[in-house]
Amino acid sequence: MQGAILKSFTCGNTGGNGAGVILLDKQITNDEKQEIAAKIGLSETAFILQKDEKNFDLSFFTPVCEVDLCGHATIAAFYYLGLTGVIKGLNEDIKVYQNTKAGNLGIELKFSSNVDYVLMQQQRPQIFDELIGQDLKRIADSLNTSENNIGLKCAEIYPTIVSTGLKDIMVPVKTRHILNNLSVDLNMINVLSAEKDVVGYHVYTIENGEVYARNFAPRVGINEECATGTSNGALCSLLYKRDVISNATEVIQGESMNEKSLIYVKIAEKNGLIDVYVGGKASILMKLNI
Repeated sequence: MQGAILKSFTCGNTGGNGAGVILLDKQITNDEKQEIAAKIGLSETAFILQKDEKNFDLSFFTPVCEVDLCGHATIAAFYYLGLTGVIKGLNEDIKVYQNTKAGNLGIELKFSSNVDYVLMQQQRPQIFDELIGQDLKRIADSLNTSENNIGLKCAEIYPTIVSTGLKDIMVPVKTRHILNNLSVDLNMINVLSAEKDVVGYHVYTIENGEVYARNFAPRVGINEECATGTSNGALCSLLYKRDVISNATEVIQGESMNEKSLIYVKIAEKNGLIDVYVGGKASILMKLNI
């Protein structure tokens, strides 16, 4: 067993979301994984068991529970596999697969002389209910903002539950200033998330053609994180379906935490079906003694 702590979705030399990565030489119990994840203490830790050259079993644990899928921990995991030579490449794209509780999903590693960046396929998007009326008021109250601040200037859109593996409430706000100055009530977010059976809120805005986001998931022990892969994949799926963005988008997250991160989302549509890929760079912060 070996591992490291990495930051995924770095923007230049800044930002990124920390994740633990543990490469297993044999399977261990979920209780053992939970104990390791709690000790590492980051929002998610990925556990990898290699099946063969192209296939890897992955599981993801927050400090308090297992989750079906985690975007930034996936990027960290496969970047680590590329850096350590478990997956090899030279001036080429390598495709492998991760088997998760959210399904068997494709991973693309872009290599130059070393691994450059990683793209992860997500589940096909599912767009559920828009939250209006009393739900809209409760969302605004939980963000300590006015209902008039909910929405986008460039499109008519309401808070919407979306999933590309994990369900989140996508909450639009009208300006970047509103987004960065939210004073959230985590308890209210937790209660509403449990009622709607979602992981949390992904709050976003669009300003000068750029997408900005913040993510709150107290239900799974994460008050706020500076980069989230699955949530941004779901967000861009919604915005693409609503004709708000194109099929290639960058999302900036973590500004309010002074951890500016960059998440790249690519959408491929064929015969009316959408495939969503989320990607970015990563860097090793430290090796772990397990």
